Amino acid sequence: MDVTDIRYDDNYFDVIIDKGTMDALLCGNKSFLSVAIMLKEVQRLIKTDGVFISISAGKPDNRIFHIERDFLSFEINIYTIKKEYYLSGGVGKHEKVC
Repeated sequence: MDVTDIRYDDNYFDVIIDKGTMDALLCGNKSFLSVAIMLKEVQRLIKTDGVFISISAGKPDNRIFHIERDFLSFEINIYTIKKEYYLSGGVGKHEKVC
């Protein structure tokens, strides 16, 4: 299915989850336009009291611009999950990998 032309009725979904789609679009041609069209579709498809969840590997500062565009009307809450990886380097000792 093309995220810029989703064939469902308006106000159809209670929840829409984007896991990396915005990230992928931002790596392509006409990236800002593609993301803008995708988000306009999300807004059209989601119910008035619905929730849009966007899970991204990108930093919020690099993604928020797209969600705050004038033609969109999302209420935005940002939750950041800190990414830490450890390998055991002995008893009571851990070494950070990333």
